[in-house]
Amino acid sequence: MEGISRRGFLGWTAWTAFGLGATRAAGAPWPSGWQEPASPAPAPGGSDPIQVIDAFVERHRREMGLPGLTLGLAGREGTIAVRTYGHADVKTGAPVRPENLFEIGSITKSFVGIALLQLRDEGRLDLGRPIRELLPWLRIESAYAPITVHHLLTHTSGLPNPLSLPAIPLWTASPPGEHFHYCNAGYQILGLLLETLDRRPLRESLRARILQPLGMAASEPVISHEIRPRLPVSYWPLYDDRPFHRHGPLAEAPNLAMDNAAGCIASTPADMALYMRMLLNRGRMPRGRLLSEESFALFAKPAIPAPGFGEGAGYGYGIAVQPVEGRTLLRHTGGMVSFSSAMQVDLDAGFGAFASVNASLAGYRPNAVAAYALAVLRAAAEKRPLPPAPEPDDPYKVANAADYAGTYTSPDGRKLVLAAEGGLLKLVQGGERVVLERIAPDVFFVSHPAFELYPLYFRRAGEAVAEVSHGGDWYAGERYTGPRIFETPPEWRAYAGHYRNENPWEGSLRVLLRNGRLWVGGDPLAPLGSNLFRFGEEEHAPDRIRFDDVVNGRALRAVINGTEYQRIET
Repeated sequence: MEGISRRGFLGWTAWTAFGLGATRAAGAPWPSGWQEPASPAPAPGGSDPIQVIDAFVERHRREMGLPGLTLGLAGREGTIAVRTYGHADVKTGAPVRPENLFEIGSITKSFVGIALLQLRDEGRLDLGRPIRELLPWLRIESAYAPITVHHLLTHTSGLPNPLSLPAIPLWTASPPGEHFHYCNAGYQILGLLLETLDRRPLRESLRARILQPLGMAASEPVISHEIRPRLPVSYWPLYDDRPFHRHGPLAEAPNLAMDNAAGCIASTPADMALYMRMLLNRGRMPRGRLLSEESFALFAKPAIPAPGFGEGAGYGYGIAVQPVEGRTLLRHTGGMVSFSSAMQVDLDAGFGAFASVNASLAGYRPNAVAAYALAVLRAAAEKRPLPPAPEPDDPYKVANAADYAGTYTSPDGRKLVLAAEGGLLKLVQGGERVVLERIAPDVFFVSHPAFELYPLYFRRAGEAVAEVSHGGDWYAGERYTGPRIFETPPEWRAYAGHYRNENPWEGSLRVLLRNGRLWVGGDPLAPLGSNLFRFGEEEHAPDRIRFDDVVNGRALRAVINGTEYQRIET
């Protein structure tokens, strides 16, 4: 699922890595437990498209520190290739195998959208009908027009984004249909609607409606402990209370059970190739149709802009739709506790690619793998030279390092000195010159004990870098012209601190007091009441955090969209 896990987060929503890879710094260790060969395998020669894709994927896997990866490629006529790379278990060196199940996360939402459109084809569902007429038990407090099935499918309901329905009523922050705000709880509601209308459990409905007709016999409609032997060992960051950086230490993730329609399917690359073949044929199967032409057109029609899925992208019914060089690309990513996936389907060129990794690394998704595979297949079909692999992205190389160089001063006179040297950005700290690692635009990891709990967040005034923050510390640069003294409501001091929820989806939350405001990572909190705040500065943003039970000047609990976190003193 997307926009949910706060493990190792940098802000409210984990940074999504759309980059194309990175090189390991000279001498940098592989994560604990890795058993990589002493040197990379040589890239195959020639111009065979699959070999070219193989060479890039294996290079990308090593550069990004991915344990294992699986890839399925499809065309309109059928499966083109199923490939696996790396380890299903880094301790034993066991390889990923084609029959291994990978959790596909939010790509599940497209299956849910198709199943509901099938009900539409059967005359059993009106997508414009208010959801509370269909599910009268659903508790939503709203001053706006009713939320319809269409609004839930397109993430335009105005609802907040908890992982699952909270014990308290949901609320809306804007009229339905006006704003795109990713909402996993909305798809849990849609899964319950599918069960209600279909009169059978979600797993049976998805299997009967989609998996069986497409021949996806290996796939599982819900994630359970029973399928654990078919999954590879999967990994997450060893520490969830600090930023994760490239090749950071990993640990084996715990078992996960998941029947939430926002992201409950586990599949293989071969089965996902069958699914993409159906999409490429616009709902048609080798025999008959899974979805009518009219309903597929609704499925793939962008209802609202969704720029987080790429330039010009919109969102349809469980799928993002992006125009690329005159072609239509259907795409979605999936982030689970310890799996990361990406699916891209080029409707016009006639090719699809699904990639999945048995690790969750601070928002990374294998978009680069899917995008390059499509580019190679398209070039081969058009009898053009195959495109070169994207250049590695070294996170230590900072082309605009001079933008950040200079001396930054805190209100109490402390100095933070940054230097640009040979394309590197360095922090001058106690006689050391520590090379910074780029982890997001204007965000850097500092490999130094005094800085490891927080990244450095730089902020700009126009194009110029003017200030930098680290945790609760703030420093003004030479280009900063704003205020340097800030008033802080005294009661807010009780809210700053470290909070945890031991649900593997949630993890660690650090609330910081800086410049007279409360922050979570790089995101400010906007006050809505004495102890209630909104995530982000946009008035229509629906996510909320509340601080409760102030004892001895400290709030003991933080509640995010109904999910409780307990203060922990560390």
